[in-house]
Amino acid sequence: MAVKEFRHRYIVFEIEAPRVIERWELIKEFQRLASRMGLDQSEEIRPWLTAFQNNRGILRCSHCDRDKAIELLKGINEVGEERLKVTINTVTTSGTIRKAKESL
Repeated sequence: MAVKEFRHRYIVFEIEAPRVIERWELIKEFQRLASRMGLDQSEEIRPWLTAFQNNRGILRCSHCDRDKAIELLKGINEVGEERLKVTINTVTTSGTIRKAKESL
């Protein structure tokens, strides 16, 4: 069996916020923070918001860039047009989407 060069990691996270955060608001913050950090999202860490509902979600990334993706998540302190203060906590990291969804 050949080992894949590119393996995914799935980071389960939750957001503490005064209201439910919309998916698009979180994606905008990923893009904003990645550009501030000097990361090209498509090439460097390849984050992808796989699932997001009720302030809990799964972020997919490369296995090599798991730490950068967690740094990206934890770097988000404000969300939305009104710049709501939020805290993002990682719950777990998994190598399979199935296990990640069980933790969601």
